[in-house]
Amino acid sequence: MLCDGVTWLDDWFAVEEVAPGVIAIGEPRFHQINWNYLILGERRALMFDTGPGVRDISKAVRALTTLPVMALPSHMHFDHTGGLSGFSSIALPDLSVLRACMKDGWLMPSDDLYVGYWEGMTWVPVKPTHWLAIGSEIDLGGRRLTLLHTPGHSPDSVSLHDKANGLLFAADFVYPGKLYAQIANSDLKSYLDTAEALLPQVAAATAVLSAHGKPDVQRLHRAPRLARHDIADLGNSLRSLKASGQRPAAWPVNDRMSLLLSDEAFRSWQEAG
Repeated sequence: MLCDGVTWLDDWFAVEEVAPGVIAIGEPRFHQINWNYLILGERRALMFDTGPGVRDISKAVRALTTLPVMALPSHMHFDHTGGLSGFSSIALPDLSVLRACMKDGWLMPSDDLYVGYWEGMTWVPVKPTHWLAIGSEIDLGGRRLTLLHTPGHSPDSVSLHDKANGLLFAADFVYPGKLYAQIANSDLKSYLDTAEALLPQVAAATAVLSAHGKPDVQRLHRAPRLARHDIADLGNSLRSLKASGQRPAAWPVNDRMSLLLSDEAFRSWQEAG
């Protein structure tokens, strides 16, 4: 199932060193083909996303590093937060939509943020240990990551920019395949605003690492990689869609991506006139 350079850690998790100090941990046997990123510094590590929780990803992480690890979900959807409870150090973006999910110190996301009902998943409450300001830097020791708010797919979505190493961990903002803008809280104005805000920050040679992959023509898997021009294509496609006045169920972006759409996703454009 795996491309050259990708290996099985066990019978569920696949691993690939996608850049020096960055290990992609994939779940190609899960139908959403999640890829999560273990980012290593000199003093500590960050686990960006924790998969759907079908298997305990924290055990895989412990097999890959002895550094202390902090987990940070890109957003609350079940396929990104399923393994959070396996980590004692949990960071969240300091966003009002997430602060509103706190109950007596426990994180309890709403159903439309977690969407576990799609696949019968049950939320396991966790206690965040860190709240990170948008725009702040996460210092891992010898590696700094900037926390970016990148809504569109969901209002709580964030990405990580490793500017010094030319990496953008884009999570579900862009990935190869069909981008989900047809679900609760997806918003096309936010998608376009995010694309336009990202482009000036991201260098042309930046590797964009996404949270969902797809097999290649030989049905083999590796961590998904896109580029800055894919973000530009998304912005151009959204501007064309807005100008068209159409409200289709799907819209092409480029030969790697398309958008799945719903009436709710168009609402902010309508309200803005």
